[in-house]
Amino acid sequence: MKALVKIFTCILCAFTLVGCAYKHQQIMTPNGNIPAGLTTKQVQDAIKVGCSSYNWEITRISGTEVEAKMNKTNVAATVRIDFDKSNYSISLVESTGLMQNRSKNEIHSRYNTWVTNLKNAIDTSLKNETIK
Repeated sequence: MKALVKIFTCILCAFTLVGCAYKHQQIMTPNGNIPAGLTTKQVQDAIKVGCSSYNWEITRISGTEVEAKMNKTNVAATVRIDFDKSNYSISLVESTGLMQNRSKNEIHSRYNTWVTNLKNAIDTSLKNETIK
C-alpha cells in the first residue's frame, strides 16, 4: 500500500512540474477604445504616460503610431501601438529571450502580462485626458 501511495505521489508531482514548466501562451494583441474628442497629440501623450508607468521606453512616434520597448534582464519586447480617432491596438514587433514561436503564434507568458498592464495603463491615461 505504501508503495502505491509513493508511486501516485510521484506521478502527481511529475504532472504538476510539467504543468508549471509550460509558460507559452498565444501572443496577445490587446486593443481598446479612445474616448471621443481627443486630439492625436492627446492620445500620443496618454500613450506616453501609460508606457512610462510600466517602464516601457518610447522608441518612435510617428503620427498615429507609437513604438515602445520593454527591457528586462536577458529579455526584451518591442510593440507598436496603432491608433485612430476611436480605437488603438498593441502589436508585437519583436522579442528577445521570450521563447517566441511565430509559426504557432506563441510567446512566454511574461509578454502577455506586460502588454495587459500596458493596456490598462493606457486606458487609465486616456480617461485622465478626457478629464483635463
